[in-house]
Amino acid sequence: MERYLITTESYIYAEDEKKAKSLAGYIQGKQRKMYDNQCHATNLQYAPFGGGFSDKNLIEGEILWTKISWVY
Repeated sequence: MERYLITTESYIYAEDEKKAKSLAGYIQGKQRKMYDNQCHATNLQYAPFGGGFSDKNLIEGEILWTKISWVY
């Protein structure tokens, strides 16, 4: 079996930056547990409706810890 890299982008909704980081970590952990695929969130940007994107990566240099149990 061959290995491939997939890059995706998704909008998430959160009340503030802290909760957005937490949700990104949760999604990362969910992907890791479901597919055993070493998923890593590498970019989180503020993206208001109708306002475009911020150039600032809110998680640059951070490690998002997952809250998913590794118990099978």
